[in-house]
Amino acid sequence: MTKIKKRYGKWGGYLEKLIYEKPKRTIEKENVVTEKEYYTEEYHSKVLVKDYYTRADNEFFIMPSAPDNIYMYAGIALMILISLFILLREFKGVAHNILFYIFFYCLGAFSIVYYYTCPKKELVLNRLEGLITVPNTLYFKAYTMPFQDALAAWSVKNSGVLPTSPRLSLFHPNGFTSRDVMGFYVIEDWSFIVWFMDKNRPLPPGSAFDEYRQADFERRKEAGFPMPLYPSSIPTPEATPEQQAERKRIGGW
Repeated sequence: MTKIKKRYGKWGGYLEKLIYEKPKRTIEKENVVTEKEYYTEEYHSKVLVKDYYTRADNEFFIMPSAPDNIYMYAGIALMILISLFILLREFKGVAHNILFYIFFYCLGAFSIVYYYTCPKKELVLNRLEGLITVPNTLYFKAYTMPFQDALAAWSVKNSGVLPTSPRLSLFHPNGFTSRDVMGFYVIEDWSFIVWFMDKNRPLPPGSAFDEYRQADFERRKEAGFPMPLYPSSIPTPEATPEQQAERKRIGGW
């Protein structure tokens, strides 16, 4: 990822692997559903206003992305517009450019087909192995990399002309493309990712993790409570004062 930083400069909006602040995103148990449930019509409308997850435990965190309706609507709109354009030119007796029509009809048809055949888009955090999997564009295969090599940055589309809200963006190993993940709380969401991916720290806040905290504590205790992999600007305490005291006694932190 060094070549990316060289290309965009020191102040390219990059985020260090640091827990900057307490995440606003708390992973609640009621927001964790099965993969089968997530892709039903019932949840299709829900995910537009609320985030859901298909796995959240002491090993993996998986956040899927629902198919974007814009592909279907854009495809239908494009095909309707081309049809009206053809009728208008026919009415005026103007010659048609067949290749022009074919191109945009195919583009509209592709958008509709993609909406129904879009592969699963999932952000996958593998806590124990230190791997992160980021969804790719269209039908391209998702890419997996060691988290220590991942590069995150602020992402603002159309800067200067109707700019969008900042998003958390993860760069592809190719050094040219990136993918926006999670929501609009850039610093908080990145802090959550770093916290979860630091397997030497307790699990982040959220009731979804509560039933796994003891097992995670025992794993870290068996390893001697090694020092955190990444720094933090905030405390990341254990679930109970007793566990905190034991970590201090054994691990020294």
